[in-house]
Amino acid sequence: MRAGAPRRESDRAQIPIWKLVALGCGVSFLATLALSAVGGVLTTLLTFEPTTINNAVPVIGYLSAGIGGLWVGKRAGENGGRNGLLVGAVYLGIVLLVSAAVVREPMSFASIFARGISTLIVSTLGGIIGVNL
Repeated sequence: MRAGAPRRESDRAQIPIWKLVALGCGVSFLATLALSAVGGVLTTLLTFEPTTINNAVPVIGYLSAGIGGLWVGKRAGENGGRNGLLVGAVYLGIVLLVSAAVVREPMSFASIFARGISTLIVSTLGGIIGVNL
């Protein structure tokens, strides 16, 4: 049995959803930091076109949301789609709030909508896959 894992299947249902979502968001942000560090090392060692870097930045967010959804789905053991969607929504909300506070350039609604929907889809799929692992 893994350390920190629930002892029985019935113990999984006793973990509050809000706690799982909060921990899933934490996992998402840790994944964001790790993937950003990998991207930083790669851009230091290799030469990339600016458009390639601009296209890769949202992928880090998608992967991070998917990893958070995967983690919460595996941890909860049920309702992976719902739990993954909740992690993605909270992660997206926090990222948008931080972006609005830090970035002074206006972002288009279409860009926010497209990236937001993509983030929610990936985190939901991560939750669904996580339940089945």
